[in-house]
Formats: sequence, C-alpha cells, structure tokens
Amino acid sequence: MISACFSQVRAGEPLDIVKVSGSQSCMTSGCHGGAGLDRGAYNIWKRYDPHFNASATLTNGRSRAMARQLGIESAAESKSCTICHSPMRQVAQVGSAASAEVAKVDSGVSCANCHGSAENWLLSHTRPDYPKDALARLGMRPLASAYQRANQCVACHQNLTDELVDARHPALVFELDGMLVAEPKHWREEKGFSNAKTWLVGQAVALRETAAQANRQPNERRTAEIEAIKALLKATGSGWDESGKDLVSSADDYAKRISGAPMSHEQSRAMLAKLLAERTPFQPDAFSVVDKKYRSWAIGYYAERLALAVDRLNQSLIASGKKKVIAKDVLDELFDAAKPPESFDDATAEEFVIKLDRVAKSQLDTAPGR
Repeated sequence: MISACFSQVRAGEPLDIVKVSGSQSCMTSGCHGGAGLDRGAYNIWKRYDPHFNASATLTNGRSRAMARQLGIESAAESKSCTICHSPMRQVAQVGSAASAEVAKVDSGVSCANCHGSAENWLLSHTRPDYPKDALARLGMRPLASAYQRANQCVACHQNLTDELVDARHPALVFELDGMLVAEPKHWREEKGFSNAKTWLVGQAVALRETAAQANRQPNERRTAEIEAIKALLKATGSGWDESGKDLVSSADDYAKRISGAPMSHEQSRAMLAKLLAERTPFQPDAFSVVDKKYRSWAIGYYAERLALAVDRLNQSLIASGKKKVIAKDVLDELFDAAKPPESFDDATAEEFVIKLDRVAKSQLDTAPGR
C-alpha cells in the first residue's frame, strides 16, 4: 500500500520543513549500528571514516594561522570553515546534556550531510519495495550513480575561494574514484560499477565546478586549471565537446551522459592507451589561451590529474581481473614526477614526459595479445 506521505510526493505537494536528525537515528543495532557491511555503516563511519573527525582540522596550527590571515577569531566557529568541516554546526541544537553528546559525535561530517535529513524517509527507506524515486522526493539523496556521488562530494573537495587560497588552504583536486576507494565502504556497488567511469564523471563535474567558480571569481590560475581538465577530457577520446554551450552546462551534460551509459573494460583500456599516447599538452604551443605566466601551471595541473587518471584506469583493469597491468613502481615514478602545478617549469615537464613514456611502454607491453 502506498503511504500517505508517498501520495503527497507523487501529487507534487510541498513537504513541510524537516528536522535534521543526528547519527543517533541511524545507530541502533537493528539498523546501521550492527555488524557487517549491510548493518554496520554507523560503526564504520565512527571508527574508520575520516569524515567523522573532519572538524578536528579546524583546531590545528595550520587552521589557526589561516584564521588569523582571514581575520577570523576561530576557524571552528566560522561558517566559511564549518560548512565543509563541521556542517552539523549549522543546525540548531537543543540545550541538553543528551543533545550536547549528539553534537559532539556529529561534529564532523555526519550521516545527514551526505544522505539528507531523514525525518520524512527514515521509516520508508527500510522497506525494500519502496520506490527509490519516491525516497528521493522525500529528501533521501540518491547516491548510486557516479554523477549523483560526484554532485554530493564536489562542493567540499574541489573549489576554494580566492580568500582561502591566499590564506594558504591546501590545494584541492577532486578525483572521485580514488576518494571512494579510500573511503571505508559502508555500501555495495551496483552491478556494472566501473572505476573508469567513476573517474571520468568526477573529472567532468570537477570541470563544471571550477568553471562555475571562475564565473564568480575569475583569475588566471583558475583558467589554467580549467584548460588542463578540458585537455584531459579531450585526450580520453570519450566524446568531450563544449561547442555551442557555456562550459558549465557542457561539463554537466557530459557528466550525465557518461554516468548514464555502461563502460566496458575494453573502453577503459582504450581510454588509458589514448591518455598515455597524448603529448599535445606538453608541446611549446599548448594552452595558448592561458596567460603566458601561467602556462606552466596548466601543464602542471594536466600532469597532476593525468597521473591520477592513469592510476584509476589501471585500477579499473585490475578490478576486471586483468593480470597484466602497469607495475606499481612505474606508477610511483609518474606520481613523483607530478609536482605541484605552481612549481612546474620546462625541466619538470620534460621529466614528467620521460616517466610518462615509461608508463606508456609498460602499458603497451601488457596489452592484450602480448
């Protein structure tokens, strides 16, 4: 039987403003506080997930120095910092000992921050027959596809305002697949999951967000990063095309299209081969639309993301059961050659290409039929 709440959603009627529940609504042993992958999400998050302690960063020496630079009394109290590191601080707490303990547990990035406030779907989502699109309309954020995951994570893992950059906030490079692999898993991947597709969608969404940030705060450093990501997408041979639309819309449409289509292991291998063969971004006339002072930065941004791409696409081959893949020591050399973009120069770029050639030869030697 369809619940009254589900009927309301189907009819398109607005829902009342919901209350944000802390992790205590998820932690019972019969729900997500038990054992195993299906029931142990709460314990995995609390014991192993770096999101649980995300707020601790706001009290270290680096954050205090940044706060002084920004004219902020305390990073742990500033919305410009807590919005990513401690988002539950934006939610009003009832003044009691119990709520204080809840606030302490949820001081980092908590369940509701990723999955949405559960007031309207807490009971419904336990029913296996309840339509997923209805749960989404009730406020449960869908996270099954690469596009959905990228949209949830990118805001805190890609863009920095100019003020934060000037205050020496660590650089952010959004790479979705690597982040998900590093995350202690409290979920099961759906059939057809692809590391390669997850990586590619993540890069498209990173481009979208960087372009949107550039619309708000244009600068040459950001232009260099945008051009680098565009070059990377083009080099994959996966149909990247920005003609006829603004860059934000083009990147978003591309991310949706890639996310919604299957990606075979053969496609992953072909994409890796194309990336390893592409040398245009390292030519003297590359990135000509970028101010000359920042062209080496663009090469650095490209190299940084290319090294990550090679790693993730190689992982996709490993996941497919391929025994002949790029050796770890060869990949490590490539990562070592991918210096911070601001330190890139002709010599650094030349060294990176030498390492890239070695990786390309390694991949060629392990190609099917060899």
